[in-house]
Amino acid sequence: GELPLLSLRVENAGAAACEAQLGTAGMVFTVTSGSDQVWRSTDCQVNPDTRAVILEPGKPLETAPLTWDRTRSSTETCEIDRDPVGADGATYHLQVSAAGVQSTGTAPFLLY
Repeated sequence: GELPLLSLRVENAGAAACEAQLGTAGMVFTVTSGSDQVWRSTDCQVNPDTRAVILEPGKPLETAPLTWDRTRSSTETCEIDRDPVGADGATYHLQVSAAGVQSTGTAPFLLY
């Protein structure tokens, strides 16, 4: 019954510091179940922020968490009440893109 908190850990693997846009305006969190896209952070996003961050080499940075309300989303469902998604041990996968870079793979998690 708890709401999942989703965050992104980024690390500069280069030799020099670099700047990345890590505000919600430049990030997309997508939750899937199999081939079904269940939720996307940008579907009903309100007041996205831009946040330029300097990433020092080898120093990971974790973004502030986004809360997933455990409902299915689309751009057409922003103004209606949405039913919760299945739980009872259901497996979901999180994929993220930030500053134009897609995550490698997904992060699986279970909902009870």
